[in-house]
Amino acid sequence: MKNILFIGGSYGIGLEVAKLLAKDTNLIIASRTSEELENLDVKHIAFDALKGDITQLDLPDTLDGLVYFPGSINLKPFKILSIESFEDEMNLNFFSLVKVVQGLLPKLKNSDQASLVFFSTVAAKVGMPFHTSISAAKGAIEGFAKSLAAEYAPSLRVNVIAPSLTDTQLSKKIAV
Repeated sequence: MKNILFIGGSYGIGLEVAKLLAKDTNLIIASRTSEELENLDVKHIAFDALKGDITQLDLPDTLDGLVYFPGSINLKPFKILSIESFEDEMNLNFFSLVKVVQGLLPKLKNSDQASLVFFSTVAAKVGMPFHTSISAAKGAIEGFAKSLAAEYAPSLRVNVIAPSLTDTQLSKKIAV
């Protein structure tokens, strides 16, 4: 049975994917919350992508899959965004992802062919008003994924999913 690790994913899109994968994989969800996971056959580990050290978690020696779910919706006009807003977006969406991948690389390389999945946004490709900070962070993820895939192929497959606004708990603060 394959070992799949979700970073985040205890609600929203991640929870729905967990429901699909839980019975056929050894699914580990490292997230800040676990209330919604109680009826699923998954292992939960308390983890905050911004503050935690992924190398300190009790994980299998081989990881066949990694999905990084943390993200944000900080939709504001550029003229009112501070540098700190951009830094916060980059820290959560991109730099925390880089730390996770670096920390897990030995476990991912132990797999015959590990699959990594990251999340971007359609706004990074098409440009949308009020998305400058999130588009910058998600654009960094897209460039990172392409280069990582080129560097580690064929032992690692790296894919990016770029949905538009999705009706989840994260999007509740804006009209869907």
